[in-house]
Amino acid sequence: MTREVPVREASAKTKVSMQTQEHFYSKLLLFGEYSILFGSSALSIPYSQFQAELSFIRDDKYTALDKAEQSNSMMKDFLAWLGNDWPEAGDHLDLARFRYDLSEGLYLESTIPQGYGLGSSGALCAAVYHRYTLHKQGISIPSPAMISALRIIFAKMESFFHGQSSGIDPLAIYLKSPLHVKPDGNPEIVGIPRNWNDKPSGIFLIDTGYSGKTSSFVPDYLKLFVPDGKRSVTGEQLLNLNNHAIESLLRAEMPAFWETLSELSAFQFRHMQSVIPRSMDDCWQQGLDSGDYCLKICGSGGGGFLTGFAPDYNKARIRLKSSGIRTIPVFLAG
Repeated sequence: MTREVPVREASAKTKVSMQTQEHFYSKLLLFGEYSILFGSSALSIPYSQFQAELSFIRDDKYTALDKAEQSNSMMKDFLAWLGNDWPEAGDHLDLARFRYDLSEGLYLESTIPQGYGLGSSGALCAAVYHRYTLHKQGISIPSPAMISALRIIFAKMESFFHGQSSGIDPLAIYLKSPLHVKPDGNPEIVGIPRNWNDKPSGIFLIDTGYSGKTSSFVPDYLKLFVPDGKRSVTGEQLLNLNNHAIESLLRAEMPAFWETLSELSAFQFRHMQSVIPRSMDDCWQQGLDSGDYCLKICGSGGGGFLTGFAPDYNKARIRLKSSGIRTIPVFLAG
């Protein structure tokens, strides 16, 4: 492991160094929202429709100047938090170099919509870690121990944005691979089976038209699911449904998957009304009644996207279109 030398070069050279900056895709947490915070499995996949990268305000980019300046200001707050609220941050990140770059106009150039459950804060954490880590990895495929260590670091970093974080979003974005967090808490890189059905099954998104804010919902639902630090009956139900859905999908046990997914969708509709926009109620119920598709909250919910699963994607798309709802395909199988 080597430590990078803090940047002290002229700003023009700093600008050149960003031309090969890494891009980070958005993510889609298929399963594990909320429940991962109290011990469930989770499953996340990269979503290349949106992406982010670090850049400098003086570069020729598409982001409006005021948005870039807001991003720079927010990242300065992030840096201050790293220095004051996480004593070990300097053991992992070159904070001096980060501070210098921010003074030179560093910001996050991103097409990932904020408050939509697609990992906008996770992408920022992944990008910052990639550029300023003191522990560069010399191998393309990290070991299980490295992945677990990265998750701990990312959980600390992203807690600036959410108050509490599992670390799974920035980790999945950083690794750019489907990621399964097992019940014991250890994450592993996995593949998603392609053979789901004799028809073209699919995962899709629905835009609710509203943005959500993770930090405003997490405390309330932790009180519901884990009051006094112990899982409630509803917390156990959510955890078990979530874990069973992941296990059946990864094993390609599709009848069990669709049955559990329907139960999970009904559970969220019954117990998590505050994070489902009322404009989506009829659409959600229609999926449960018809069996043509199942909807879930995406990320923390409260707006943003809903995640949909359909045994026959074309049938679901046509049904939803007749109700004036457009679907955005993410993953097609079968």
